[in-house]
Amino acid sequence: MLNGAPPVSERPVVDEDEGHASPESADGEHAPHALLLLGLFLAIAIGLTFPNVSRLRTYVAGDSGDSLLNLWIIRRVEIGLPHGWNALWNPPIFFPARNVLAYSDTMLPVALVHWLLRLFLGDVLALNVIYLGAWVLSSWCVYRLAMRFVRHWGAAFVAALTYTYAVGRLIHHQHFQLVVGGALVPLVLLLLLRLFDRPTPSRSTALGCGFVALTLTASYFGALMGLVLLIVAGGLLLSRRPGTRRPYGRALTIAAAIAVVLIAPFSLKYVQLQRQPEFRRHFVAANAVHAADFFATAPHNYVLDHLPVIPRESRPESRGIENRLFPGLVTIAFAGLGVVLVGRGLRRRAKRPRRVLELLLVTLAGVFGTVLSLGDWIRFDGRRVYLPFKLFRTFVPGFAGMRAVSRLELALQLALALLAAVGLDAVLGRVRSSGSRSIVAIVLAALVVAECAIALVFVRVPTTADDGGVDTALRARPAGVALELPISSAKSGLPWVYAEAPRQVLALRDHDPRVNGYSGFQPKGLDTEAAVLNHFPAPDALALAHQLGVRYVVLRTKLVGDVSPSTAIPAVDHNGAGRYDEQTAADLVAALPPGAAAPPVRLTGGYLVELTK
Repeated sequence: MLNGAPPVSERPVVDEDEGHASPESADGEHAPHALLLLGLFLAIAIGLTFPNVSRLRTYVAGDSGDSLLNLWIIRRVEIGLPHGWNALWNPPIFFPARNVLAYSDTMLPVALVHWLLRLFLGDVLALNVIYLGAWVLSSWCVYRLAMRFVRHWGAAFVAALTYTYAVGRLIHHQHFQLVVGGALVPLVLLLLLRLFDRPTPSRSTALGCGFVALTLTASYFGALMGLVLLIVAGGLLLSRRPGTRRPYGRALTIAAAIAVVLIAPFSLKYVQLQRQPEFRRHFVAANAVHAADFFATAPHNYVLDHLPVIPRESRPESRGIENRLFPGLVTIAFAGLGVVLVGRGLRRRAKRPRRVLELLLVTLAGVFGTVLSLGDWIRFDGRRVYLPFKLFRTFVPGFAGMRAVSRLELALQLALALLAAVGLDAVLGRVRSSGSRSIVAIVLAALVVAECAIALVFVRVPTTADDGGVDTALRARPAGVALELPISSAKSGLPWVYAEAPRQVLALRDHDPRVNGYSGFQPKGLDTEAAVLNHFPAPDALALAHQLGVRYVVLRTKLVGDVSPSTAIPAVDHNGAGRYDEQTAADLVAALPPGAAAPPVRLTGGYLVELTK
């Protein structure tokens, strides 16, 4: 233990050379077998993140915007890779804009795994296997991290759940890259600490590759972990005696070299993009962390809605999903005790000072991440006080494109989970029997699960049957640029998200470039172009369509697939937003100037118009 509580036995649980916990706790009780723990983690993941397993082949977690965008990105990476570097970065949306894959995370590591799985499972089930696997991986890695600091497996088990299903993570279930990235964060930290246990080339390679996988999956968390690694690795390196630092420095250099070589070509694309003003994010205070955010959980939380303060701060209209950061009751209670015990261990010169140092450095990194999550500035006494993130946004590549800086608070959530493990371990150490300790841990784990449970959103992935015959008609014709009307842009609001993303997924079938698109950014001038193109078939719209090289115009009379969440339906499913009504579409076809197009084709989902040259 890191604290002064009397241990049941003095036999150490942590092997200082290998840096992993013994399979036995201090009084000889065995931790559950790894397969049993993984099974428990999987059962909890299913219960909290995808309870209706009958839908694993047809639905994905999240809404019909970002969730479908992430599926599209993964599939486009798989399609583009065999055709070379240029094809990878220029998928057929936002035509004729270039480098549009860089508008979002590439998720290349996930795409490679999905590519293999989809051969046997299909697109949707393969994605959901990775999704559930990420929650399990997150729990397992935090469990292994916590076992470095505690004697009882139950403390590590509870800590794993407090991080994995913290509201700041679970509420982002619709952001696939953050689900996977949030699992890779503790993995990368674990790989770093194991490297300092024994600096070998294989551990250097594992750390470098782990960091690459994280950064290429979720750039926010990659940037965050870059700072965490600098703080933790720097502190551990400085703590070594001068004559013993060389092996660690060499191992870290190998890991860094692997990361730089593999990440640099991708980073260059994003840096080139962010040199353009329209692709640099401006600081929006609402997307940063505020003190009240730590009292906010997900709306309609099944348990926490009955407590004081929290329901008021958690109302749906009170804040967006980026600002719901309540750490959890169990986390707060035991992390506070953990802080006290770590401080006591420092004063008493704990027997395992390296473990104390590791935890202190992780906590320091968490605090620094939280400072960055406050954004460019805060108001104090009516004045702006500028913060470190202002410098990072200006001078450090990658930070200029960050919108939701509150996501950088994740490092603190991980530190709190590990501190909670220390605090709970001290409490369990005062329970006499191993059976009683296990029961206490299981009860607390059940409490964590109960307080984390929230209402989730799922969406059915659209299929050819939802497309109204458009992809079939286009595949039967020569390749050409397509324009789907009505077209939306960021200025359109919800129709841009919930009408364009499903269309984009089904456009994978015909491979024709689209003027339309949805992603994290949009090309310069798309708002203006969309407004003109929606005048179709007016002369200015036809002129712009010809200028853009459009061959096919699709007049949608039905939405593609379902709109999720249902609260967005009124904004999307009406004439001129995500579709036209039948009469409007017929009037547009009738208004086509003579000779402007071949005879329009009536489809179940609208009209297909082929423009003449």
